[in-house]
Amino acid sequence: MSTSVLPEVVERELAKYASTIAALHAGAIDPDKEFKPFRLVHGVYGQRQGGFNQMVRIKLAYGKVTPQQLRVLAAASERFTNGIVHITTRQAVQLHFVQLDDTPALLRMVEEAGLTTREACGNAIRNVVASPNAGTLVDEPFAIEPYAEAIFRHFLRGPRSSTLPRKFKIGMSGSDRDPLQQVNIQDIGITALVRDGQPGFRIVAGGGLGSLPVAPCLVAPFVPREDLIPWCEAIVRVHHKHGDRQNRARARLKFVLKARGEDGFRALIAEELAGVRAEGIAGRVLPDALPPPQPTPIPPAEGEEGRWRRHNCRPHREAGLAVVSVCVPRGDLSAAQLRALADLAEQLSAGDVRTTNDQNLLLRRVPIGKLEAVYRALGELDLARPAHVFTDVVSCPGASTCQLGITLSKNLARELEQRLAACGIDPLCIGGRINISGCPNSCGQHHIGTIGLHGAAAKIGDRLVPHYLLLVGGADEGARVHHAIPICRIPARKVVEVIGELARWYLAERRGPDESFSAWLRRQAGADLDKDAAKRAREAFKARIEPLCAIRPEALQESDLRDIGAERLFSLDELGTGECMS
Repeated sequence: MSTSVLPEVVERELAKYASTIAALHAGAIDPDKEFKPFRLVHGVYGQRQGGFNQMVRIKLAYGKVTPQQLRVLAAASERFTNGIVHITTRQAVQLHFVQLDDTPALLRMVEEAGLTTREACGNAIRNVVASPNAGTLVDEPFAIEPYAEAIFRHFLRGPRSSTLPRKFKIGMSGSDRDPLQQVNIQDIGITALVRDGQPGFRIVAGGGLGSLPVAPCLVAPFVPREDLIPWCEAIVRVHHKHGDRQNRARARLKFVLKARGEDGFRALIAEELAGVRAEGIAGRVLPDALPPPQPTPIPPAEGEEGRWRRHNCRPHREAGLAVVSVCVPRGDLSAAQLRALADLAEQLSAGDVRTTNDQNLLLRRVPIGKLEAVYRALGELDLARPAHVFTDVVSCPGASTCQLGITLSKNLARELEQRLAACGIDPLCIGGRINISGCPNSCGQHHIGTIGLHGAAAKIGDRLVPHYLLLVGGADEGARVHHAIPICRIPARKVVEVIGELARWYLAERRGPDESFSAWLRRQAGADLDKDAAKRAREAFKARIEPLCAIRPEALQESDLRDIGAERLFSLDELGTGECMS
């Protein structure tokens, strides 16, 4: 809800932010040592383009956004940027190509809409994520959203929240079977459950992706609801106290877990938990009852609308309602699309909208009788494509804006969406998803993609050629995480051909319809074999793939030397130090 009266703490922050930019222009502060970490805490991140443009990240706590906030984001994108709002893999949104001197007005506009950029970047507790399905599934024991909100509010502007050794991520889920939960790639992963009739949470900690993925440690099989905040506070304090402040590359909480081992890691948490309780920090049981599950089946329809209903609509736990997935290609929405979606959400979904971790949107309370109207409205916006499927590709912005980006990952995502669909790959038959990052750091979450790809550079002969590292078989299954297995590098221009062939091999060779694409890929890569046998399996799989993508030096075309969608020859000249390491 928009308001012109902001809390005093926010007004002080905005005034300090504006005066600090003035001090920067006056030469009174160091742009790297002082200003950079300051603006990062305010969600302002430098883009590559010579440092003149900024990316501004806006937190959407557990993906929740109101129709009015969608309109504000649309207006902000038109006033300050290129008119595009980008949904991230952590349910936040980003505005790119913002001028630094415009950021004070943008930050005020965001705060007045009831959103914030505070601690969206930097060494801070980032956006608290939760499955966008939360509250709509039939197997959820209670509502997790009140607890996600409580965690978000507890840490926002907290005494340690922006002075950590490195960034810190928290995620929640109401069900292990939820395909849109991702608890095992967080510093704290929280799942609702009931044990012996008592509601509570399972907590894992120390997980993460980046260039080195680490599975989390189970730190508490069961925590009563009222103890959730103290446990989260204790784990944050472990990171604050024991995270490596000398070596930035090893400063995430996962490295504390690796250094101490699981028992030592749990001991550190227990020590901090005692201190938290001694200080009187406590949580409470929140209003979290869900209505009894009474789902209404989605009625079939003819033609393309029927296909859309099968892909994009599912029953809500409440009778008469549907949850509708809106496919947002590469997470990018124009201002016009945002305004139309805001109207649609108000008129046909009780204003209930969530961003998803695969860069889409959910309209969560659509009356089943209104599905035809929603389909027609989304079709007019070119947003009625299948969502959460193989051809709904997840991608970070890559080298289009990020200083760490090696390749133009979003351009590859667009090419995959278009060409895989054109060559007859039916996403219903394939299943799984493709995740692309422009560099090894996994902002596109390539480590948990059925097929993961990250940007790389390699020479063919003496020419530098854009490549992607192919990883296979990733998945976060709630109770277990599978990190994708690296196989080989593929020239960027050959990626679509290779993935299309992998899909065809799977359909021809799977052990019946119950073997998923991810499971088939893991089998090809020797995931369940001993070390030596697994290595042989990977090498055999690599040898099978390489003839599809090998390019002899004398056969190189000029197009091979350009990244997809690029006009210039591929180079690493603009590659810089990522500000997430600042």
